[in-house]
Amino acid sequence: MSAVLAYRPFLEPLPIEPAWLWLCVPLVLGVAVVYKTIKLPTLEKLPQQSLLLATQVLLFMAAGAGLLSLLTWWF
Repeated sequence: MSAVLAYRPFLEPLPIEPAWLWLCVPLVLGVAVVYKTIKLPTLEKLPQQSLLLATQVLLFMAAGAGLLSLLTWWF
């Protein structure tokens, strides 16, 4: 009975296929805030610097995904 109730996340993942890509945004924002908190000498410009870094990371990830998509379509 306990084997039937067990949840196996890697064998049976949750059905979030349409929305999984949007989970990248809070992850990138969290990493940007933590990184900038460590790197900035004062925290006065933390929100602006974190948003700038998160935007840059998301844009480069989108550009990389587009480039890889184009390469797989081309070849």
